[in-house]
Amino acid sequence: MPAPYTHTTVGVGGRSVPAIVVRAPLSRYRLGVALAGSRVGDNAWLADIEQASGAACAINGTFFAAFAGETREPYGTLVVNGRLLHLGDFGTRLDVFDDGGTRMVREGLQIRGSIDGRDEYPNNWYAYNLNQTPTSGTGAFIYTPDRGPTLGFRADLAVTTVQGNVTSIERAADVAIPRNGFVLALMGREVDVLGWKFRIGQRLGYRAVQDGEPLETRFSLGAGPRLVEHGAPVADAAAEGFHDPKILEYHGTRSIIGLTRDHEVLLAVVAGVTIPEAAEAARGLGAWDAMNLDDNASSSLICGGTYLVRPGRAVANALVLWPVPSP
Repeated sequence: MPAPYTHTTVGVGGRSVPAIVVRAPLSRYRLGVALAGSRVGDNAWLADIEQASGAACAINGTFFAAFAGETREPYGTLVVNGRLLHLGDFGTRLDVFDDGGTRMVREGLQIRGSIDGRDEYPNNWYAYNLNQTPTSGTGAFIYTPDRGPTLGFRADLAVTTVQGNVTSIERAADVAIPRNGFVLALMGREVDVLGWKFRIGQRLGYRAVQDGEPLETRFSLGAGPRLVEHGAPVADAAAEGFHDPKILEYHGTRSIIGLTRDHEVLLAVVAGVTIPEAAEAARGLGAWDAMNLDDNASSSLICGGTYLVRPGRAVANALVLWPVPSP
């Protein structure tokens, strides 16, 4: 059942701009995240994501490496059905919990690992990110089955873990990623910094932590910047780590996720606005909290198989609404 939507205008900076808005009460819809395919780096048209996920509505999600020759991988945090798939290091993150509760927070997650159930030295380890293609000669990355069948590159040192236990340690190899485990790939100086810690038979674990608290969400999606915080328009893209003039200065088409005080989700696309104007628009549409999503060519919105805003390109993931089954 598609959520209700409206074509409207909203005032920003003394002018009116067009907006398309889906309003969905959280009493009747669940909010979540859907990937474009079976792998984190897959891309698909938003209509295909909506159909494959069984969603009533969908809007484009994280920023991603979208241009020719790039990896097509996301930049923001992704948690899907409790599986941590990727971390973002700038912007704002939307978290959705098992009970349907939501929050928006500044990105700041870190990976913390343990050996044999202990995370104090020398049993502590770390990773830069998950399921991300290395872009330099140094790094420590975790790869889960959501990456694909293999790493896709030769790791200087690859530590393979199956059902929590280290089963192999290989050098200069593009190793298989086990369906019931993960691979820790070390590159460059991290081989010497971390590699000596691992032995076959050890138990390895890891978790994402922010401000000392583990991330325990059903869904998470990182994008940004934050547009509305507890009813007040806010838009400090530079402070959130953005550098692209398309975010810092330019007018563009903006995709927005908003939450109201009346427990509604707003999925909106607003045309021809800067980020500060998008914040003003989100507040004008009734958002108590809101954040920017990937935008411009990625901006797209669909309900019930009908595009309300047509996309300019395939995307890596989406925020989706699922109807709550009737009792």
